[in-house]
Amino acid sequence: MKNIDDLLFEISNVSRETLSALEDYMQLVSEWNKSINLLSRNTTDELLKRHIVDCLQIMNFIKDSNIHVVDVGSGAGLPGVILSIAGIKAVTLVEANSKKSAFLLQAAQISSNKIEIINGRIEDINIECDIVTSRALADLEMIFNYVEHLEIKDKYLLLKGAKYQEELIKAQKNWQFDHVIYDSILSNTSKILEINNLVRI
Repeated sequence: MKNIDDLLFEISNVSRETLSALEDYMQLVSEWNKSINLLSRNTTDELLKRHIVDCLQIMNFIKDSNIHVVDVGSGAGLPGVILSIAGIKAVTLVEANSKKSAFLLQAAQISSNKIEIINGRIEDINIECDIVTSRALADLEMIFNYVEHLEIKDKYLLLKGAKYQEELIKAQKNWQFDHVIYDSILSNTSKILEINNLVRI
């Protein structure tokens, strides 16, 4: 099993300033977890590896940080807040839960880049962006249904678990799209799915 330093080495553009901001984020999560259920109450190492490093690895598939990313069902800000801290210039976090949105307002202050929080349902929001991200929100078909009306200039980068193949097969019944499957640096069963040219059949 790789240690934290090895994992961070595999992710590009993790500066000392970024690591300091991530520590502030972890502290904020720890404080808010006492009152609302953001994440399971892990140790610091587990939080860093299981959640933060998992999100940071998306940066390996983003060539230009001067873009707008929309994080659907952002929850605790994963991956949206983490991507902003890592250098993405503009991130919009869409979260329907008002308590989690209140957390995101504070978490956004940690990043030196622009973060907008929308407390609402993605189906009711009109927005354009370069990339859509999501983690632990819904299966592929449901995500596609949620964001069908958005203008997405580049692609989707979605963090998925062991059932990603089942989700792909299910989604292909109603959607046509190109996809690339990247291995996660954390787990053999976890993947990053890059989706392009999405069209409803």
